[in-house]
Amino acid sequence: MTTRQRAGNGNGSGNARAKGEVLLRRAQLRPERARARIALVGCGYWGPKVIRAAASLPEVEIAALVDRELSFAEGVQRHFPAARIESSLTDVLTDETIDAVIIATPPETHVELAAEALAAGKHVLVEKPLALTAEDCRALGAQALEAGLILMVGHTFRFSPAVQHVRQLIAQHELGEVYYIDSQRLNLGRVRQDVDAIWNFAPHDISIIQEWFGRKPVAVHCHPNKVRRMTVVGSRKMVVYDDVASSVVIHDAGIDREHLGRTFSDFDSFGEFRLIQRSGDLHVPRLPSVEPLAAQCRHFVDCIFTGNEPSTNFQEAADVVEILEAANASREQGGGRVQLEHEAARV
Repeated sequence: MTTRQRAGNGNGSGNARAKGEVLLRRAQLRPERARARIALVGCGYWGPKVIRAAASLPEVEIAALVDRELSFAEGVQRHFPAARIESSLTDVLTDETIDAVIIATPPETHVELAAEALAAGKHVLVEKPLALTAEDCRALGAQALEAGLILMVGHTFRFSPAVQHVRQLIAQHELGEVYYIDSQRLNLGRVRQDVDAIWNFAPHDISIIQEWFGRKPVAVHCHPNKVRRMTVVGSRKMVVYDDVASSVVIHDAGIDREHLGRTFSDFDSFGEFRLIQRSGDLHVPRLPSVEPLAAQCRHFVDCIFTGNEPSTNFQEAADVVEILEAANASREQGGGRVQLEHEAARV
């Protein structure tokens, strides 16, 4: 796939004066207590995993568990007996001692629930995708900025040591010139009725790639498939990030391109961009043992107490969702090219 990208990823927080105003509002809304009291909305499949990771932090207290099916909330309450249970988020938001809300509900409910929580003065962490349109992501972001609140999306793999290690390899040019990334997700997983494979799996890969390059593609071709492995191929080396094994393997092997006199912009298709592989030794670096989900919750809580902007903020979420929207459009066109709004040089 030939991907054209734009420089910079933006943080959506405006000029320095606007940033200062946002930080001031956030400072006024920081918890005065030593712990952040958090409510979980959605106690089905993913919610209990997130709240377990959040509860592992000494600065967090689980204050409430919300689910339309009270039996689900009761099941989670067995692990957090001090937490109150409710069937409606509205009933919880009147509690002024609750600082933040984690939303792990079906994607079509994210906008309504996040907007309600922000309107009540609560910091919000939303499971991906933040919304089903980039426009809604930005609207929620504007609401959070105006209120001086933290709004963060759960792009969990951004906090993986393996992902961060690959980012360093790319930034330090250890791989040479990066030609392409091959991302595969083949394992069987939970069958979901609320979203398709693009909206369930692609947000992970898109957010990871944007983290690696700090840029956003400007065009999308979508041919859906399934796997859980990502390969970055460069002129000097190749690195394989395996999510299942939580490992990174660096191959001292590279790819030589045919037609070396031509640049990326001279190729019209991936098939025309022919490569010749070189083999070599491999290296498996030692990575820190950090659970990405716990690191994500740590980052959210740190932002609550410091007022700092999350690395996976609403603009990051909007960029990912914009690409997902383009992928849907491409699929409907039989895999045709869908141009995104922002132009930039090829990489």
